[in-house]
Amino acid sequence: MSSESGKEVTVSKAERRRQAKARAIRIGRIKKATPWVLFVGFVVGGMYYLAVNAQKDLQNRPGQEVPIQGNQHLPPGEEFTAYNSNPPTSGPHAGPVPWGFNEEPIRDEDVIHNLEHGGIWITYKDLDEDSINLLREIARRNALSVVVSPRAENDSPVSLSSWGRLQNLDTVDVDAINEYIRKNKNKSPERLAR
Repeated sequence: MSSESGKEVTVSKAERRRQAKARAIRIGRIKKATPWVLFVGFVVGGMYYLAVNAQKDLQNRPGQEVPIQGNQHLPPGEEFTAYNSNPPTSGPHAGPVPWGFNEEPIRDEDVIHNLEHGGIWITYKDLDEDSINLLREIARRNALSVVVSPRAENDSPVSLSSWGRLQNLDTVDVDAINEYIRKNKNKSPERLAR
């Protein structure tokens, strides 16, 4: 019997060595796979986080969403009349125009290029001089991201346009305009506004 018991002990030792070797191989594989699993988890989690925040950002932006009509370029002087909002927020365009306050109206086709670059276009009609001066100050404070101009075709006294977004106001509400600029600037194909 003692020789059998020695055999069992030998088998047990051999089995334990085999199990230990198998366990070491599994642990090695887990150690090799762990960084990749963490990396993939981080990437997937990051994409999910960005997608959720992009949706929240879209919902929290002031103004009404307007379907994008593309961003093809027109030859200088050519007109496009089938914009889907008033004032337009995207679509065929020429331009761009200089940032800042304008005393004269600007062609829609030109300033849309500024919207594509992440800018804000503030248009107005039938405002008193004090209200116009408030818009001048807003243009001055946002000298590299805002275009202000009169526009007789507006549906309201003040319209705020950015790429694919439009908000109409009855008065020059400085707080609402500043919020619109802050939340809609550079939400465009080319984020060049400063």
